[in-house]
Amino acid sequence: MIIRIAELPILGDWNTCMERAIHSMGLTPKPDVIVLPELFQIGFVLDEIPGHAITQEDINSLPLAEAASELGVWVVGGTFPVKTNRGIVNLLPVWDNSGELIHTTEKVHLFKNMGEDSVFTGGKPSGVFNLNGVTAGASICYDLRFPELFRKHTLNGARIIFLPAQWPEPRLELFRSFLRARAGEAQVFFVGCNLGGDHLGVRFRGGGGIASPAGEMLSWTDVDEFVRDFDVQMDEVNRVRSRIACLEDRRPEMYGVEV
Repeated sequence: MIIRIAELPILGDWNTCMERAIHSMGLTPKPDVIVLPELFQIGFVLDEIPGHAITQEDINSLPLAEAASELGVWVVGGTFPVKTNRGIVNLLPVWDNSGELIHTTEKVHLFKNMGEDSVFTGGKPSGVFNLNGVTAGASICYDLRFPELFRKHTLNGARIIFLPAQWPEPRLELFRSFLRARAGEAQVFFVGCNLGGDHLGVRFRGGGGIASPAGEMLSWTDVDEFVRDFDVQMDEVNRVRSRIACLEDRRPEMYGVEV
């Protein structure tokens, strides 16, 4: 499976950012899946988010859905501010390669240090989904610090987990350490797609990647600026789990928590 990470910077308006994302999808060679960053079309311009928030019905008409169908590429579509009866949530959509919306999940944990909770409502996770025959999970940015979410994904069968993010460059090594830890403890592939460039005076510069079930960062092929392809061999999950059966050795009765 070829997974493309497009760690695009926020340059221009909403429509321009969407066009750059679609351009990244169409670059050759064609990937199987493309992953976009959190709020790649607007970022955390908190006072503008309410005016740009879309409805749940709008998701199916986003240009990414049409591009997924035209190009035959699965899209882990970063995140969008979406209106619900609970307030605005930070929502991640996934479209299959026919353009059908097959999964959404919401950001559970809000980063209060930057005022995210002044605009967004903490969301609800949606469990796992079928990505072309592979059980997958997804969560968003700050959720990475809360391993309970990902343990549930794993216990529900996830073999690969996607995480769009906006982690600033000064914490990039921690970000990558978390990717490796979440992958290694669950023995899954863990895909982290960070924002590129600078945003609101903060340096991001991408730097995410894919951690293997053994907790090692995979190599990649550069496709374009900010765009990289990774060759993910899903059989590696079985190979790693056959050597060290972490999931079989769990003793949840000793942990005092559900997971």
